[in-house]
Amino acid sequence: MLVNIRNSFSGKLPFTIFLVMSAVRVSLFVSAENIHSPIQFPPSISEDQNFPTGHLQPLGHQRAPEGPVKEYFEVIRADLFWEEHVSKRVPLVFRQGIGESPAISTWTDDYLTEKYGDLDVLIELKEENRSHSTRRMTIMEFLGRYKEEDIYVVTVLPDPMRREIQVPPCLLCGTFLDYVHETNFWMSSGGTRSVIHYDADHNLHCLVAGRKDFIMIEKKYYNTLYFLQKNRYSGSGFSEIDPNKINLLEHPNVAKVPWTYATLMPGDCIYIPAEYIHQVRSYNRTMSATILFTSGPLVGAAFEPTGCDREVFEYTPLSNLRVHWTYNKGDRNIEMGYMNIEVLRYSILGTMQERNEEILTKDAFVDFWQQHEDRGFEYDKDDLSEDPRKIFEEYFDMEDKGFLTKHDILNISRESLKAIARLIDPPHGPVTEEEGSVSLDDKQAAREEL
Repeated sequence: MLVNIRNSFSGKLPFTIFLVMSAVRVSLFVSAENIHSPIQFPPSISEDQNFPTGHLQPLGHQRAPEGPVKEYFEVIRADLFWEEHVSKRVPLVFRQGIGESPAISTWTDDYLTEKYGDLDVLIELKEENRSHSTRRMTIMEFLGRYKEEDIYVVTVLPDPMRREIQVPPCLLCGTFLDYVHETNFWMSSGGTRSVIHYDADHNLHCLVAGRKDFIMIEKKYYNTLYFLQKNRYSGSGFSEIDPNKINLLEHPNVAKVPWTYATLMPGDCIYIPAEYIHQVRSYNRTMSATILFTSGPLVGAAFEPTGCDREVFEYTPLSNLRVHWTYNKGDRNIEMGYMNIEVLRYSILGTMQERNEEILTKDAFVDFWQQHEDRGFEYDKDDLSEDPRKIFEEYFDMEDKGFLTKHDILNISRESLKAIARLIDPPHGPVTEEEGSVSLDDKQAAREEL
C-alpha cells in the first residue's frame, strides 16, 4: 500500500502520539475522581464573586484557552515537520496519522490476551505514589485486573506488537530515521489525569483506542507553574500543583498561564516537543503508542533530508523502524528510559572536538567517562565500570591501536554503544529472575553474543 504525502489521510479521524518521561521515573497519573460525563473540553469558564476564577477547579478552568493546537489532516513531509515544528518546538496534531494501523480495529482485550498475553509489561499506579515500585506482569494478568484495580501500563512496546502500528510518514526519511530510540505502550481503564510535566525527548503520542485530552503550555512558563527543582542532568520535570484542584490562593500565577488544547481520537497523533509542558486526561479504556526521538546528534544540529524528496511513501509498520531500545519475550530487563545511543556516539566525537584532536586516545576516553560520573549518575560500580580503560579496550579498540579515529567512532556498532549506555546507567526495574551478582566473565560472555 502506498501513502501519498500530499493528500494522505484527508477526511479521516486524527492521530496521536505517546508521552514518556526519560531519566527520572515518576508516576505520571493522579487520582481523577471528579471526571464527569458528558465530557466538556475545553471546559467552560465560570466566575465566582467570592474566589478567583477557577479556584479549586481542575487545570483549564482558570482562563480560556488561546485556541487549539495546530492540526493537519494529512501527514506533512519530514523536512517541513522539522522546519515548522521540531526545530521551533511547536506542537501539532496529525488527524489519522496512524489511521491505517491494524491495532485500531484488532486490539480488543480478547485479542490482546490471545495474541500477546504472554508478553511482559511494566505497571504503575494511577494515583501518584513515589514510594511505589514499578511492577512487571504479563499482558494477560494485567487485562484480568485493570478494570478493578487502579493500575495502568506504561512500558516499552513489545516487538511483536509493533507490527500492528503504522509509522507516521513524517518520520520515514532524513535524520529522524536514525534517532528513534524508544517506543512505548500505554493502556488504562480510563479516569486518569497526568501531573503537569514535561519530558526530555520529542514525542509522537498516537492513540489506538479511547480518547485523550491534552493541555499544552510553553516551556517558558516553567517557573510560573511551580515546578519542583529537578536533577541538573535530568531532562524531565513535573509541577507540585494538583491538576485536579488548583488552589489559586496558594498558586495564583496559574491563572496567568496561556494554554492550547487538543483532543485525540483513535488514529490521531500529537507531537509534543521536548521539554514542552503538558497535562493529559482520559475517561475510559485507552491505549496509546508513543514514539520517542531526538532531532539529531547534538542540540542545534541541522536536519539532513536524505530520502525526503519522494512524493510517495510506502505504508510502513513500526516493526520496520530501527529503534534503539526494544523488548522481546524472554528479555530479562524491559529497558526503558535509556539515552539515545546515537547522541552517545556524538558525545564521544565531541570529546575529540573539544580537545582539538584527530584521534581519541585512551586517556581522552577516560576524561569523557569521568565527566559522566561527575554528572551524578547513580549506579553500583563493578570491575569494569571502575576502569574506563578496560571499557575502551573491550568495546572500542578491537584492533589494539590505542586510539580511535573519527571513522572508527562512526562505525562503532549500536550494540556496543548500548552496552556502554548500560554501564553509565545500569538496567533497572523488575526482572524476570532473582537479582544475583554478575561476574566480569559473565559480562564478557554477554558482549561476545552482541
